[in-house]
Amino acid sequence: MSPTQTGLIIVAVVVVMAMIAFVIQTVENQRRERRMRLLLLKDQVRRATHLLHTLPDHYITREIRDLLVKYLQQRWKGVLELENSPDNRQKFSELDEFASQPLPVVEHPAGSMTLHTDRNHAERTAALLRELFQFLSELKAGGMLSGIQASEVIYQVKEAYTRTRIDVELMDAMEVEAGRGAAAALPRYRTAGAKLQSLNQTQQLDRQLYELGTHMDQLQTKVDEERKAREAEERKRQQEEAAKQDRFRPGGYIPPR
Repeated sequence: MSPTQTGLIIVAVVVVMAMIAFVIQTVENQRRERRMRLLLLKDQVRRATHLLHTLPDHYITREIRDLLVKYLQQRWKGVLELENSPDNRQKFSELDEFASQPLPVVEHPAGSMTLHTDRNHAERTAALLRELFQFLSELKAGGMLSGIQASEVIYQVKEAYTRTRIDVELMDAMEVEAGRGAAAALPRYRTAGAKLQSLNQTQQLDRQLYELGTHMDQLQTKVDEERKAREAEERKRQQEEAAKQDRFRPGGYIPPR
């Protein structure tokens, strides 16, 4: 074998090895890219699922649920294209089943002026609503929401957030009532009630307004009774003071015989 032939064989071997390495690297890059896409899709699924199932049912409107479900269906289809496993197919089927269910009918808690059980509950809900607002803003910026759809759903989220903050104001009023009494708390209740009334365009807050109105009426009665008691005490004090002055006035005191 001549040196030229040997050189050509070496070159051919090098070329073949380079091609094999290129194919291996290409396959590895595709596998890594597929894996990254899958991780991204599953992260998006987790985020939307968290919002869909963690927000209080009071705040899940038809528009909000339909948007989140549609988004999740699109993401699950992408997941199945990359990883068509039995577990992923099952989760996709569960989402379809969930989407076919009617919205739950949720009543305001009877006897409660607030929707939330305590301040921590309200703060957690507010954080979820902020997260949902950010999520929707990202979808809108990415062109995944139409202008009308985005405006409607974002408005509902803002309205829900406002209602949550009103709940916090009502809890503040309760603390004032417990610490300083009915008279100090009433103005706070009235302010919160006025804000709540402005949100009640569809009469969905009637029960909460009723509970708040009933409590304010009770407080007003208590304030009126306390005021009357103070006025009676003041009249009594003035009468006693006047009686003392009469006793020491010239000719006003006749000693006993």
